[in-house]
Amino acid sequence: MGTSASSTGPNNQSPLVPPWAEQSDPVQFGTNEGADDGQDSADGDGQDSSNDPNQEIDNGKVQEQIPGPASIPAPPNRLASARRSFGEYANGGGGSSNLRSSLRKYAKGSGGGSGTSRRLASGISAGTGLLRMMSGDSVTVNNNTLSLSELNGLTTDQAIDRITEHLTPENGDADAVRIALDYALAEALPDEDDFNVDVITEDVMHEALSCYLTDLIFQDIVTGMGRAWFHTEHASKHHRMEEELRELVKVVTQEQVEKVTHGNAGNITKDNITQLQIATITQTVEVWESYND
Repeated sequence: MGTSASSTGPNNQSPLVPPWAEQSDPVQFGTNEGADDGQDSADGDGQDSSNDPNQEIDNGKVQEQIPGPASIPAPPNRLASARRSFGEYANGGGGSSNLRSSLRKYAKGSGGGSGTSRRLASGISAGTGLLRMMSGDSVTVNNNTLSLSELNGLTTDQAIDRITEHLTPENGDADAVRIALDYALAEALPDEDDFNVDVITEDVMHEALSCYLTDLIFQDIVTGMGRAWFHTEHASKHHRMEEELRELVKVVTQEQVEKVTHGNAGNITKDNITQLQIATITQTVEVWESYND
C-alpha cells in the first residue's frame, strides 16, 4: 500500500478533530428480506421497521461513545517533536528507536487515544458499516442500499470495489477510508476469483476488522508526519520505512483487537462493532504513549 507522503500534513491552524469528523450523514442498517438470524424484523424494503438506535450510525453518534472531553484543544506545534524524531528516523539515524520515539510523541501530540478516535470518526462509521454488512445486514448510504448477497457472481475484485465505493464517505477522510477498506477486504477475503457471500465467517470478519484499523491508524500517522517523509528521497528507503511503520502499527493494533474481543471472533456483534473500534484505536495509541525514549 502507498502512503500519503506527498502531503505536508496538518499545520498549526489545523484543528485536532476536523469538522467533518463531528457530523455526517447516517449509515443505516436493515435485516435482509427473508433472513432468519434472530435479529429485528424488516419491512418490505428489507429495512428494519423498529426505532432501534443501533440501526444507524453517524459521526456524531461515534463521538458520543468516545470517552473523554468532547472538545480537545490542539496544542501549538503539536506534531513538531514527533516530526523531528520521524525525520531523524527517515534520515537513517536512530533506527527503530527513533520510530518508537516518534510514535510516542505523535500519540501525545494527536490528543492521545481519545483524540485519535475522535479524529477517525468517519473511518469508524464506515468500519461499522463494513462489519454490519459482513454480519448480514443491508447498509444504506445516501439513499443507496447494498447487501453482500447482491454481489454473488461478481469477481472478488469487483465485489471489493462495490463495497468500498458504497461505504466511502464524501468528506476529507474519503481517500484514507477508501484505501483502508480496500486493504482490509483484500487481506481478509479468501483468495478466490469469484465472490460468494458464504465465505464471510467470524474469522474473516475478525481479520477484516484488524486490517482495517491497522491501515486507518497507519494513514493517520503518515499524514501527521507530513514533510518528515521527505528526509529520504530514495524509493527503496521509503518502502522500507513504510513497511517498518506498518508492521509496528499492525502488531500493536492486532494485540488490542485480541484484547477487546477476548481472542474470540464470535465476540464481534452487531451491537458492539463501533465500541470495539473505538477501544482498539484508543488503546493502540495509549500503548505508544507508554513507550520510553
